[in-house]
Amino acid sequence: MTNGELKDWLTDCITLMRVPGVGRTRYRRLVDAFGSAADVLAARVNDLEKIKGMSRSTASAIKEEADPGEARRLASRVVQLGWTALHPDHPEYPAPLKAIPDPPPLLFRVGEPTTPDEKMMAIVGTRKPTEKGRLFASQLAAGLARACITIVSGMAEGIDSAAHAGSLEAGGKTIAILGSALDVIYPPTNKGLAKRIKQHGTIYSEYLPGTGPDRAFFPERNRIISGLSRGVVVIEAGRRSGALITAARALEQGRALFAVPGAPNDTMSEGTNELIRRGARLTTSPEDIFDELPTLKGEVAARKFVQLPDMTEEEKRITKMFASGPMQVDQLSRAADLPVAQLMELLLALELKGVVRELSGKRFVLAEEYA
Repeated sequence: MTNGELKDWLTDCITLMRVPGVGRTRYRRLVDAFGSAADVLAARVNDLEKIKGMSRSTASAIKEEADPGEARRLASRVVQLGWTALHPDHPEYPAPLKAIPDPPPLLFRVGEPTTPDEKMMAIVGTRKPTEKGRLFASQLAAGLARACITIVSGMAEGIDSAAHAGSLEAGGKTIAILGSALDVIYPPTNKGLAKRIKQHGTIYSEYLPGTGPDRAFFPERNRIISGLSRGVVVIEAGRRSGALITAARALEQGRALFAVPGAPNDTMSEGTNELIRRGARLTTSPEDIFDELPTLKGEVAARKFVQLPDMTEEEKRITKMFASGPMQVDQLSRAADLPVAQLMELLLALELKGVVRELSGKRFVLAEEYA
């Protein structure tokens, strides 16, 4: 398809999608019935009314309120940005999404396509995790990535970001599903992470160019996160966490559900503990996932990098202090002449990069790859 043909096709699709009252379900029914968005727009009101769920007012709106001018502007923007536009019959449309009750009729992508044999797992959780929760999300994602599993999440702050980063640091592939358009990265602090994902993975969105984040969009995108994945792991979620919406979508879609337990009095883990009580698989390692989904496990892949990942000068300085073996935090704080709080931030960053790991007694040591 040439850029001109793509622009014409997108113009028709966007024109129909933006008609008041059409929505995703009616859009799919109309296109299935008439063959294309262009044919729907050209159809008579009486014929449009014959489609299940179509009212006279919505059928009339298609003829009277369609705005091809604005749709063409948006279509031109998609082409200009170089996005890949996918529909359910497109060969690169993710196969798992075709089977969910409400697949996106139009899906935009930057980065690599999803392959039919790709094994995907979602990791989601709170936007304000504890340090342990963030670290576990990163480590779990890294462990799954080394088994050639693609990590799917929503690129939100907290657990989502840690899962994406953990997969990338392990040399794996990760997929982000946005609750905004591909040209509106949210939160803005994740622009750097989005760039890395685009280079080594995939970012999907069903929203038109310029669409900012909205509270209603995040539950919508959660169905795509779970829909792509063989299962969903929830890490640190309170009783009202949005991650629980993803868990509910996973169950509706027949996906496996996993939850990481927390202390009984930990409000951050009230949601995950409740999921376990209701039957979610208690998860403390990748092996728990493989026990539940044995066909998911593949050959463990070697890390793709053979040298230290990008680090700040301060991180490099701290790393050199582990040359003689494990060091305790207070000992390291004195040697580095840094307050413990500042040192812990550096150590967490190094853990997320897979350079150091924590031992008992607040001791840290170089990871095996770098020892």
